[in-house]
Amino acid sequence: MKSFITTLVFFIFVLIFSQCNPNSDAAATNMKDLDHNMLDMMMYHDNLGTHLRKGETDYSSWLLEGMDSSLQVIAAKFVEHRKLTESFEKTYKKKLQPAIKEIRKSLEENDLPAAIKAYQVLTKNCNGCHIDHDIDKEVLDLTDPAYN
Repeated sequence: MKSFITTLVFFIFVLIFSQCNPNSDAAATNMKDLDHNMLDMMMYHDNLGTHLRKGETDYSSWLLEGMDSSLQVIAAKFVEHRKLTESFEKTYKKKLQPAIKEIRKSLEENDLPAAIKAYQVLTKNCNGCHIDHDIDKEVLDLTDPAYN
């Protein structure tokens, strides 16, 4: 009887801890709506602009990668939305990805003026999309020294 209980406890232990694997292949689910995801993008975008203005290329690169990976998750999730006339993925590829690639390239080449110019294009494209979809939120260009 003792060996049966020991074996049972062992199997329960293995079963419980096999479900607690931190390296599990289970994908994290994005439970936020589009507006909440855009608030995350605002934080990335604003901080990116601030650190570009300060000339902090390493931190700017880190923020850019965080913003881009989050945008890719949003693009995969929001194939349709009441405010969108096309999938967010199409908008991302057409209006955001080219500017993001240019920022990335400029940062890799340590060309801060080009990175700032591409950031300003990104900001303009974000605002253009907001205008097109009647979204009453302006994306600020925090590379502008007025925000110093």
